[in-house]
Amino acid sequence: MTGCLRTLFVAVPVLWVALANAGPLLAMLRISLMQVYPGPPGAAPAFSLDAYASFWQEAGYRASLLRSLGLAAASTAVSLILAYPLAYYVARHVPPARRGRRLMLLIAPFWTSEVLRMFALVLLLSNRGALNFVLRWLGLSETPVHLLYGTGTVLAGMVYTVFLSMLLPLYAAVDRMPAHVLDAAATLGAGAWRRFWRVTLPLTARGVASGAVLTYLSALGVFTAAALLGGVSTLVFATTIADLFGAASGRWPLGAAFGFILLTISTACVAGVAALPALFVPDDRPRRDT
Repeated sequence: MTGCLRTLFVAVPVLWVALANAGPLLAMLRISLMQVYPGPPGAAPAFSLDAYASFWQEAGYRASLLRSLGLAAASTAVSLILAYPLAYYVARHVPPARRGRRLMLLIAPFWTSEVLRMFALVLLLSNRGALNFVLRWLGLSETPVHLLYGTGTVLAGMVYTVFLSMLLPLYAAVDRMPAHVLDAAATLGAGAWRRFWRVTLPLTARGVASGAVLTYLSALGVFTAAALLGGVSTLVFATTIADLFGAASGRWPLGAAFGFILLTISTACVAGVAALPALFVPDDRPRRDT
């Protein structure tokens, strides 16, 4: 009976993964290889690689992908710069009794819908928004400053969207870092910056790597920030894919092919980070003496 229960507990999640993930992916792969979707009733589907070839034939498609890769890298870097000191402060300087409440305050804004958060940025940055009102009230600008529909605005929206993916792994890495190691480094005369570069950063490198991967992959698929805060010059690959699926059904093979291209790049990013040698991401887990 125990063996049957164990098999059942394993089979249910495996079946769920197969149906909810592998099934749609295989269906999308099939659509990406079809010349027309849906095909004429009763006719056998014709398969080709025309949809994948279109990516290399159209410079605009490649430009939107490169823009997505660049914005995802920039949002990852900005998130790391903002989240690391915040995670360090909460994990090291906030008393344990208050730490949970501080974390809850940081996480609470992300419980709201991504669309609502992007509309909040629109209200903040529009010509009649709060930021322009403050600029005029301070006398720094007589006319509204156009802040929307630029690369910087899209980047800010992407950081706002994926920030939590960086903050939580960093907090976990800093929180499990032994405090006595920093005390020992200070006792030996190491300054604050030297302790950070030689002790803190190596011990939290795995958290940095995990947060960077999660943030980068999330940023690659961000759609709402580019759609609501960007313009024609900030078109990203996710919005390109959405437009292809939202257009006439004859463009579904193209959208499915582009989706698989993005999935391949994401998988390559994960595989690349996983293959990093231990020299760059040292193992900070305690080891048992043999």
